[in-house]
Amino acid sequence: MKIKLKDSLFVSAQPIMQRLESHGYEAYFVGGCVRDTLLGHAIHDIDIATSARPEEIERIFHLTIDIGKEHGTIIVVENRVHYEITTFRTEGEYSDFRHPDFVDFVRDLREDTLRRDFTINALAFDREGNLYDYHHGLEDLEQQLIRAVGVPHERFTEDALRIVRAIRFASQLGFDIEPKTYDAIQTLGHLLPNIAIERIRVELSKFFLGNYFEKNALLLVESEIASHIDILKALPVKDALEFMVKALNHQVLQDERLAWFLFTRGLGLDEKALQAFLRKWTHSNQFIQEVTWLHQLYTILLQRPLTNWEVYYYPIELIELLEVFLKQQSQPIMSNARTLYDALPVYDKKEIVVNGKDLLTLLGLEKGNAQVGQLLHQIERAVVMNELANEKDVIETFIYQQLNQ
Repeated sequence: MKIKLKDSLFVSAQPIMQRLESHGYEAYFVGGCVRDTLLGHAIHDIDIATSARPEEIERIFHLTIDIGKEHGTIIVVENRVHYEITTFRTEGEYSDFRHPDFVDFVRDLREDTLRRDFTINALAFDREGNLYDYHHGLEDLEQQLIRAVGVPHERFTEDALRIVRAIRFASQLGFDIEPKTYDAIQTLGHLLPNIAIERIRVELSKFFLGNYFEKNALLLVESEIASHIDILKALPVKDALEFMVKALNHQVLQDERLAWFLFTRGLGLDEKALQAFLRKWTHSNQFIQEVTWLHQLYTILLQRPLTNWEVYYYPIELIELLEVFLKQQSQPIMSNARTLYDALPVYDKKEIVVNGKDLLTLLGLEKGNAQVGQLLHQIERAVVMNELANEKDVIETFIYQQLNQ
């Protein structure tokens, strides 16, 4: 089978492939870019596999970056574009269920594909678009099946993260998991505690954002994966997934923050508990803050229209994200955030004409205290709410009034 490789990513990589071949080596496009091209999906990056050893790649190209030479991966920089190139390899035992104890570089593409996770990811194109399929991956694409390469038990024992990747691909592609592969997932879920939680989190986020999440949401529970992830034990995961599906109302999630907001809301976590929960998943402080804000905004939006203070305090992008989502769910909300935001008298407290230093001078103080902080907040809120003009004499009068109360 031959495919015309028209995507600009394939076209721009042709000189890289040609140079490897001109030095007597084989080179192929591999992995997701091949799968997605065959499915008619857009591709976002490419991976290249070659018979050239890492040191041979370094000799061929002028500018390279070693990002894992011991595992065969080198980045080649050409015209300011980075190309990730990996040497064909076989792998030793996975004693930690995550990383091979050793790798052996080989010269044969077929041998290299034996270490891939699923047949649909073990496909390759040469630079002319000829398809190389040693594991019936094309047939599985046509039948919409996720099937482990070779013996499923061996693939999942090598890297237990593949267990979660299977349901992630089911959510993204809408495919079914082949029965023997599914049986191995249920049997080997106990290996998941060996996997770093941030790696599982990345896959779980992609699972939530899949185009077919609604169809396959309960796989997280039915496959018994959730029961082997310590963070999820004793939590109503099935209820949370059903809540997400109902809330989505046939829509596809596009934002990771929104996904984790819905998941934590479905779990019934209060603000303190959800922050601790997200921290265990190694989410960033910024991410945790934004999910917390989504919870707060959700409660406000379902109860009443937003005020000036809320569109000033919360990021407008986050408010609009939630407004759009709630509209899609036909929730009766007053969608007025952008109108309020555009009419705000100030967008930052630095724009207020009286600052902390001015206030200290007015009060005859050398350093701030709780009263100063409280007054500054009162001024900021009053200006934002259009209860106080952002003018120095008006604000000074307001300060004296507050002090004399």
